[in-house]
Amino acid sequence: MNAAFTRACTAAALTVFLTTGAGGVSTAFADDAPTTVNVDQDGNPIPQAPDAADVPVHPDGCPPDPGFRFYNVKSVFVGDKSKTVYGQSGVTLSVSVAKGHTWTGTFTYAAKLSESVLVASAEETISGSISYAKTTTVTLSGSWKVPASQKDGWLALGSKGYSFKWERGSTNGGCKWIVSNHGTAKLPALSPYIAHS
Repeated sequence: MNAAFTRACTAAALTVFLTTGAGGVSTAFADDAPTTVNVDQDGNPIPQAPDAADVPVHPDGCPPDPGFRFYNVKSVFVGDKSKTVYGQSGVTLSVSVAKGHTWTGTFTYAAKLSESVLVASAEETISGSISYAKTTTVTLSGSWKVPASQKDGWLALGSKGYSFKWERGSTNGGCKWIVSNHGTAKLPALSPYIAHS
């Protein structure tokens, strides 16, 4: 056999051996099926969270925009103080109001704030019928006798509404809620009517 041919064959065999090892087929030519990523055991894709770049994040970690939080929200009667009468047992109470009469809810706060901003936030968060004021669209009147079983009672124009405690604040970089103002509110919500107790 030609010596040059022998050396060429030997070199080729050595190259195959070094590429595949002693065990057989080169991994460079393996015909394995590709591994599917992000697939559950049933073969369906696993929902992936968006990349961090896709999620808007405030530089401080939490948005510092001021907002409101509400606590102890209760459905209550919100009466008009100027149209409320009181009496003792056995007394007949009466109240009347002309069309167009308006009364407002009540607020307390630690520092002055725009009440309209608070009302708008309560309307969005608690009930869409909440308002700062209510106006009668018709003339209303009513009477009621305080029963013998009661020591005293009241009769008033008002409407059902909500009472609650509120806080205004914002979050700092550590996502801690910082209160800048707080108080209570009692706001009308439904149509005006006359109630007693």
